[in-house]
Amino acid sequence: MLRNLFNSVRDVRLLITKQLKSIGNISTLKNDGWREVQYPKQASRLLFYLLVCSIVLGTWILIKIREAIPSLVINLPIIYRSISFNWLMDILFLVLLGYFIYSFIKFYTRQKAKSKSVIANNLAYMIHSLKLFDETVVEVENDGENVKERIIERVIQIFFKEDNEKVYVRIARNGDRFTKEAILLGENLESALGLELDTFNKTINYAEYPFLKRKDERIHLASIIGNSSLSDEIRISGNISYELHKVPHSLIVGGTGSGKSFFILGKIVSYLSLTPRADLYIIDPKKADLSLLQFVAGFENKVATEPNQICRILREVIELMENRYKEYFSDVSAFGKTYRDFNLPVVIVIFDEFSAFMHSVDKKIAKEALDYVFQIVMKGRQAGVMIEILMQRPSADDLPTNIRAQMGFKAGLGAMDSIGYNMIFDTNNIEYKTVTEKGGGYIQIDGTHIAPVYFETPFIEKDFDFIAEIQKLMKP
Repeated sequence: MLRNLFNSVRDVRLLITKQLKSIGNISTLKNDGWREVQYPKQASRLLFYLLVCSIVLGTWILIKIREAIPSLVINLPIIYRSISFNWLMDILFLVLLGYFIYSFIKFYTRQKAKSKSVIANNLAYMIHSLKLFDETVVEVENDGENVKERIIERVIQIFFKEDNEKVYVRIARNGDRFTKEAILLGENLESALGLELDTFNKTINYAEYPFLKRKDERIHLASIIGNSSLSDEIRISGNISYELHKVPHSLIVGGTGSGKSFFILGKIVSYLSLTPRADLYIIDPKKADLSLLQFVAGFENKVATEPNQICRILREVIELMENRYKEYFSDVSAFGKTYRDFNLPVVIVIFDEFSAFMHSVDKKIAKEALDYVFQIVMKGRQAGVMIEILMQRPSADDLPTNIRAQMGFKAGLGAMDSIGYNMIFDTNNIEYKTVTEKGGGYIQIDGTHIAPVYFETPFIEKDFDFIAEIQKLMKP
């Protein structure tokens, strides 16, 4: 008996310790609309007892009201008879009582259905199948004999909430063995919920997994051409878009066959579809497809392939940027304004094969070009001067951290290792999938994503003629 008492006290102490440890985080989460997954499922009879008590109390009140109503008898002196309408009152009473009971049962049924959550059930099943709980063996007395039973003393803490677009799952990191498990459950959660993982975020207290209710759709480039407006929104996929004035400067990394060339050609078409039309400068040191834009009317002297030409174009863009500051941002009336307030076209430098350029020129030219790029990155946003850098392989030596950190748009196309992703996104806390789709990869946009998410570039038909489309968009 004393042993059983000791075991019970120990179990209560463990439970209280656990609850006190997590009560702060739990209360905060519940205030934000988070619900905790219960495992094992605790069947609550409170709602049923409330229903029974309500029906009994309501019936008693109605009976007392019926007893307080005097008999309804009408005397008819002409025929010396009286007629009783008490039977009618009894019928009305029974109808009222039936409606009362029906209303409470309907309320009970709704609450029971509301308490059942497919998400909670699926997460509880995942806890069970992966055995994300700790058991202990205790002795209990059964029919005068001491028998051993397994009881659950600790369970991984999982919370969830949802909105119109996403389901959010948070797994607490309390310093127990589940702390490591919390950051490794991405694929299991995808399978349990049947939803696509959008991103991943890890903090000291929890790991968060947002899931998309609707899978991101790959858009067709042809569908977004000609939809120009005063907005500078650039659409990447069904769920992903950004505004240029909020997200200046881009870094796109992708090897051969990753879809990088088609992606940047698609972005060029999007830039030229803006109102006012973007002013583009093209740098292609490898003299590949982008260099052919020099033969399109309107791109004269705006396409560079040789080192001296590249530095010249960068220098011209710097001068244009400084002239904008002198003309439009030279007095207090320009406070808080950007190039859009003056209806100025955005100026975008597209620098392809940046790594190849840095390795193919002497150090003096490389340093000069890098200094120009740094000035654009640091000063260009307000004046509407931006740069888009493309590389085949990520390299911190070619693109310094002080430049890379200012890139609001970052994309890595094709399959990469963790080192490559870390160079692009400056994080290793992501479970990256193996990219097999051409044009597939990971993207991170400032103000939109807190971590990289998988995406697919706009789909381009085989017979889509970039040159013809660009020529049409370049016409006055």
